[in-house]
Amino acid sequence: MNQVKNRFFSFGLLAMALASLGWGASVAAREPSFIMSQGAVAGAAGADGSVISQTNAARARHGLPPLAVDSQLMNSARNHAQWMASNRNLSHGHSVAENIAMGQASASEAVRSWMNSSGHRANMLGSGYTRIGVAVAYSSNGTPYWCQQFR
Repeated sequence: MNQVKNRFFSFGLLAMALASLGWGASVAAREPSFIMSQGAVAGAAGADGSVISQTNAARARHGLPPLAVDSQLMNSARNHAQWMASNRNLSHGHSVAENIAMGQASASEAVRSWMNSSGHRANMLGSGYTRIGVAVAYSSNGTPYWCQQFR
């Protein structure tokens, strides 16, 4: 099992390297892709940065401090979102508090879905959490798989 995970992770690193060189089109056609997290929201950009911003805005509306982007959680969320997309399997990991979703076309839709679910909302507004990691990955048929993790 670890060999399979290591090969999958290695392929993911290769795919990221190829994508950064502009060779992502041929890789993306065969394997799920995921949004890189560098930039805007203290280490997050794109859809993941938007989820973090919207989560922190919801926390602010409830008088809670913002969650800090955690690089380990970002990596963990990326790996889990990638696994779910590759396997077309919406299921929780086992190591951290986590919100997952499938099929929402945008970060706003994913956040709205989570906020409309009492358990997911409780994670997002949990006063005991101080850190967050977020990712979205796409299955080979284009279905988005979202993962939000908290510590």
